[in-house]
Amino acid sequence: MGWAVYVAIAVLAVAWLVRVNSAMQSVPEGARKASPHRWTKQEVRETYDRLQKKPIDFVKLLPPRLERRYVVVGGSGLVGGDIVLQLLQRGESPESIRVVDFVPLSRRDMADAAAGSDFVQADISSRASVEAAFSKPWPASVAKKPLTVFHTAAAVRPQERSLLLYHRLSAVNRDGAVNVLEAARAAGADIFIATSSASVSIVPPKFWIWPVQSSPTDYFQVANEKDFDSPLRPHDQFFSNYAYSKAEAERAVCGANRPGFRTGTIRPGNPIYGQKTDPVLGLLLRMRDNVTWIPHVVQNFVNSRNVALSHLQFEAALAAQRGQEMPACAGRTFNVTDPGPPIAFADVYSAAKELAVTRVTVDPQSPLLMLLIAHLIEAWCLLLTRLPFLTTVLGWKEPAGPIHMLQPSVFSISIHTVVDDSRARKSVAEGGIGYKGGCTTIEGICEEILQWNREHEAGEDGGAEGPDGKVAKAALSGQGVAA
Repeated sequence: MGWAVYVAIAVLAVAWLVRVNSAMQSVPEGARKASPHRWTKQEVRETYDRLQKKPIDFVKLLPPRLERRYVVVGGSGLVGGDIVLQLLQRGESPESIRVVDFVPLSRRDMADAAAGSDFVQADISSRASVEAAFSKPWPASVAKKPLTVFHTAAAVRPQERSLLLYHRLSAVNRDGAVNVLEAARAAGADIFIATSSASVSIVPPKFWIWPVQSSPTDYFQVANEKDFDSPLRPHDQFFSNYAYSKAEAERAVCGANRPGFRTGTIRPGNPIYGQKTDPVLGLLLRMRDNVTWIPHVVQNFVNSRNVALSHLQFEAALAAQRGQEMPACAGRTFNVTDPGPPIAFADVYSAAKELAVTRVTVDPQSPLLMLLIAHLIEAWCLLLTRLPFLTTVLGWKEPAGPIHMLQPSVFSISIHTVVDDSRARKSVAEGGIGYKGGCTTIEGICEEILQWNREHEAGEDGGAEGPDGKVAKAALSGQGVAA
């Protein structure tokens, strides 16, 4: 009789786990309605061929040249680099632009275009380092121009959610943002715009469902800015430390808004792509052999050039009424995403497999299996944090490389998410920033693959393959993370 009870419990447990796995593979009705169409091979091929003949033109959407000085913190990166390029494309002089970053300029597309701009290496977690970057003299030809600061730098560790590890992010994302904010104000800047993340509004889903549920709780969410008008949520109501640090920085930046120092933040959503170094399409192309648990997941994507464009449109809105009453957009945060409906990750996979000249394979895995492994990895990392002698005495360490990414909070952001950027698209008079993106997601994805192919066909290295191992690759293929 006792054995029968144990067997029954085991059967029920297995049935429940199967149900959880099935629920994680579901597409809720809201996501299905938001994204009913999957890309076809013909569709991506036609888009690719069209872009070969006529590339996407962002220049026509750029606000007019404002004749200002610019400090772009994080200007070597994905979004910051595109801001620098767009400033130059609209006619700002190279000597009026200063890139402040921890790493030197390494993007191939910036090597010549930004050659005449200044670069200052700085650690934004150090107040002295930031102040030195801002106090460096400007060329006499631009020294008297008004100053705009774009703050795009961030540490991105979406896999960690414990407050025990918060210091790994807060020094850069929160304290660093405050350091840059205060240095900018002291340097006489009158416009300050920072990059936040649409993930700030996402609450962690509950994957461990009741048997009667068809999908996890909060598995489908609409990301908007409503949370900004409420008190900051408790830490455990954010998907990870990353989102919490971004929320804290956002409050500091927007709270500093004054008539002579206009501020605001942009929430890109979500994830950001646009370069071979990005954590979505770029990663897929670099890894070549990929494992995923999220082909069915529906999300809005955003091209890095659309994100950069939104920063310049925000600046134009803040600068247009200098000396007058502040526009309603000042001191606010705005979501931005690609024009058009959200897509499924399967769309990106199919486009890469159809168009890339290099090998791209995608091997779907059980989401529940990956989640269980993720909990084990997180438990190990927290054990070492709570008992540091295990590292100092015994030499035990956290997993190295991409497998470290495979932790539960990565699953919390890899959910069905529709990003609502309707407020940003309103005119300045209506309280928005007049946001208008320059490309749809299918166009942005195809153009990134086109650039990848051109580099490889020219014999240039598009990025080495990633580390071996299905779990390690799955950890990266399932990020779904923004800046």
